[in-house]
Amino acid sequence: MMVVGHIDEDWQAIVPLVVTQEGCNETLHFLIDTGFTGFLAVPRTWVEQLGLPVRDVQRGMTADGRVAYFETVDVTIVWHAEPRVIRAQVLEEPLIGTRLLRSNQATIRWESGSTFEIHR
Repeated sequence: MMVVGHIDEDWQAIVPLVVTQEGCNETLHFLIDTGFTGFLAVPRTWVEQLGLPVRDVQRGMTADGRVAYFETVDVTIVWHAEPRVIRAQVLEEPLIGTRLLRSNQATIRWESGSTFEIHR
């Protein structure tokens, strides 16, 4: 199985993922951020809408090198057609990080409107 994404009008790689919570499925759109070394990030508004409890606080480093602390939540996503529980950081925007992409392959044509596939 594969995961399909697209390049939006701002030249960003966007991947729609199904997020499941207590029997409800919702498709949310995540930005691939190769500078984010975590698995997944979700915005606080989604955490509140989905009723996700905060699991812990992790120490991390921001893109500009500052040390910061991030709340985390458990999120179940559908990744390569299989449910997978991810400990996600609560940040400002929905991101897919390099840890989730580890051992996957994607060839992306950076053209607005194009699609791409992520394979295991």
